[in-house]
Amino acid sequence: MKRTMKTQDQRVKKEKFQRQGFPDLHPLNENQQKFMDALKYDTLVVGEGSSGVGKTMIACWWAAKKLFYGDVKKVVLIRAYQPLAGRSIGLLPGTAEEKLQNYYQQMLDYFEDFLGKAQTEIAIKSGSISICSLEAIRGRSWEDSIIINDESQNLFVPEVQALVTRLGSNSQMIFCGDDSGLQSDIKNKMNGLTYLKKLVEKYQIPEVQVIKFTKEDVVRSGITKHFVYALEDEYNLDKENKGILTMKGN
Repeated sequence: MKRTMKTQDQRVKKEKFQRQGFPDLHPLNENQQKFMDALKYDTLVVGEGSSGVGKTMIACWWAAKKLFYGDVKKVVLIRAYQPLAGRSIGLLPGTAEEKLQNYYQQMLDYFEDFLGKAQTEIAIKSGSISICSLEAIRGRSWEDSIIINDESQNLFVPEVQALVTRLGSNSQMIFCGDDSGLQSDIKNKMNGLTYLKKLVEKYQIPEVQVIKFTKEDVVRSGITKHFVYALEDEYNLDKENKGILTMKGN
């Protein structure tokens, strides 16, 4: 299936046959560079900020690169799968992984961009790229792995508590999300991303880097950037007026 937007200036040329080398990715702004630098040196990295700044794409590129060169044995993909605005198409058939695949498709698309479709499919079948449900994380320990947590503003506090204690030797954990409140489905209590940042700051936990993207860092199409500006302004105005001017649909 064709996607309407890929990676714009960072798009990777697809090849018919197996790649001979791994594609480079060049940062488009200062915060993307900071995020990429943090991924090189820190054990736990948080990329937070507006939609369209490239958080998840860069995280997937980094994980794909480390897998390609054999620096890690596995990439684990975790996503806080919340139906948008409460909508649902009902129960889905298939295995747990098959049920979750629609929620993870954007991440898998990035791996196809960087590794190629055939190599990505092989990695999924062999378990080198693994889709993990949040219900199954307790009791797990990930060694020689990169764990990407996408949409982490929709994680609950107990889920973050479980995730950060699963990290084994030679492993790295990445959280991507938007902590502004605009994209979070957790409205009446603290979400997991906010909790994680407060915990790290309070206890000065080492080997953790938080990179804060802003709406100025949006690299998707021009109209997307305009909508991000508009929606964030409306959300902040709504907070100031205690919900009086809310634009949310019923």
